[in-house]
Amino acid sequence: MQIKKYFSFLILISVAIFPFTTLAADFNPGLIVADESFVNYEAFGGAEGVQKFLEIRGSMLANTSPDFLKKLKEPVDVNLKNLLEDPNAGLGRLRTAAELIYDAAVMAKINPQVIMVTLQKEQSLIDGQFTDEKVLQRRLDRAMGFACPDSGVCGDLFLGFYFQIFGNLDREGNRYLGAARSLSKSFYYEVNGQVVGRGPMIDAAGKTFGSSPKVRSSKIGDTITVDNTQGPPNNAPATQTFTIQNSATAALYRYTPHVYNGNYNFWKFYHQWFKYPNGSLIKLQGDAQVFYVDNGQRRPVSGTVLARRNLDVTKAFVLSQKEFDEYTLAKPLPPTDGTLLSPASGGVKYLVEDSQLHKISDFIAGLRKLDINQTVFLPDSEVSTYEVGAVALPLENTLIKAKTEPVVYFVQAKSLRPVSGFVFTQRGFKFSNVIEAADIELAEMTKSATLPPLDGTLVKYAASPLIYYTALGQKFPLPYFVFKLRGFKFSSVVTLGNDEVDNLALAEHLAPVDGTLLKSKGNGTVYLVEAGSLHYITGFLFGYNGYKFKDVVEIKPEELTLLNINSPIFLHEETLVKIKGDNTVFVISEGGKLPLTYDVFVGRGYKFSAVVEITQDEADRYSTGLPPTQ
Repeated sequence: MQIKKYFSFLILISVAIFPFTTLAADFNPGLIVADESFVNYEAFGGAEGVQKFLEIRGSMLANTSPDFLKKLKEPVDVNLKNLLEDPNAGLGRLRTAAELIYDAAVMAKINPQVIMVTLQKEQSLIDGQFTDEKVLQRRLDRAMGFACPDSGVCGDLFLGFYFQIFGNLDREGNRYLGAARSLSKSFYYEVNGQVVGRGPMIDAAGKTFGSSPKVRSSKIGDTITVDNTQGPPNNAPATQTFTIQNSATAALYRYTPHVYNGNYNFWKFYHQWFKYPNGSLIKLQGDAQVFYVDNGQRRPVSGTVLARRNLDVTKAFVLSQKEFDEYTLAKPLPPTDGTLLSPASGGVKYLVEDSQLHKISDFIAGLRKLDINQTVFLPDSEVSTYEVGAVALPLENTLIKAKTEPVVYFVQAKSLRPVSGFVFTQRGFKFSNVIEAADIELAEMTKSATLPPLDGTLVKYAASPLIYYTALGQKFPLPYFVFKLRGFKFSSVVTLGNDEVDNLALAEHLAPVDGTLLKSKGNGTVYLVEAGSLHYITGFLFGYNGYKFKDVVEIKPEELTLLNINSPIFLHEETLVKIKGDNTVFVISEGGKLPLTYDVFVGRGYKFSAVVEITQDEADRYSTGLPPTQ
């Protein structure tokens, strides 16, 4: 697949409303977050820091079970992920939400905190709890509110947690930026070589709304007028005028062109969670003990560590008891990452990584070119207070084996992964690069699943004709019609030993590429392939979405049964509809339709030009709820 063009959207985001009784006195709509904070993509130090933050907040996104990870809809096609500039496209396993957030932040060079605050602002995915699996999936599919404009029609290309953040390609191979790249592109927007930020489109009077023609994108220094969501909880004015003071603020208003309840909510969550960013020193008023802010926690800091980290205690923020208590107490902070540390009594050495102690042998220290003569000795009582993690490993991507064992391991994601002969060759590894270590060295190290073939490899058992597509550490049975639709060749199929194929977890049958339309012979029901599953599409939605029957692929009924049939396609959240022959206007919300009064219609800033006329059959698919009051 080849990228033909690059597109980005001017997205008008529909935002969730969060209760907040009073407007904060220090809120400045023209300065939402500092530029240096917006682009600090190493703020958490790695995906582990993001995961820890999610766990501290009790977020559903902290779930690492295989069933939950599948809900994030990471695509199986490594080529697609490479074209989207995914920095870990070929990892060979499903990634956690924390890993996807961090990888997207690194790709786009924006702070992962920006992504997480947006996840909360749009779908309450950091602090929200969802017991209904369908509601949770809908929230995940629209995680960043990306390509879901106020007019209501969300883009099918971006339905899925992964696609919301990373973007997608259409059927012609055109690339569309996701939320992370869109925010980044707006932040780094230049005029005459100078970063000025790219805010929302404005008319000649600086307004972002209304019928007047838009003349250009706003930028730093522009005074613009935006509209607001009316009514509680903020009772904000209908419109608001302010001056864009930095690039980050321009980018955020490009993404969500409202103060309330859009960028105010962004500011609120960002400053509640990250008012004192990682690395800040805080102390309780009247107390000498200094603490280090680490992912929403406070870690006590000794005088030794303050000195070794060059932390200036005079710059510690003095907090009230209430503010201080918002940071949960964690283990004391050790010296800087990369420090070799030992208790004064000796007997064991530790390497400090991710602000934890990891037991390390002289052999591994040598492999990592660490000078054991630089080991820092601290009182046993102090060392015992630090958090201890798993045994230190060789550097990532190292090949290593035990002297008396034939198994070669590959160091990946802080674990040892066994490597088969085929994968060793396929990945271009060389035996001259394999390090031999004493058996006892490897015995204590964390080990995980066998390193799989490269994503996209076609494999089979010697005694079976069934072909599998390998991706994300799984094997997907490949129906013959999908084999043909995807343009695979039998010459690319590799026959492996039973044990090697057995090492791959069995997944569902591989579907055609997303966007494919399918029907079985003799049946008029049409399905759309999205995120690897089939979704029934009604006749109305078939026409509404501009599909054509010449593009529908007809397959055998028994072939259709091999594929996973998921939820039907519905009109998107916030779509405005009226039933043919009836003047009542409804808004689609959480899978139902809510009738709108004229006052609510006008108060929300809806336009009659955005109302879609639907058939009675289509309307009957959506339960009728109570009319909203605001």
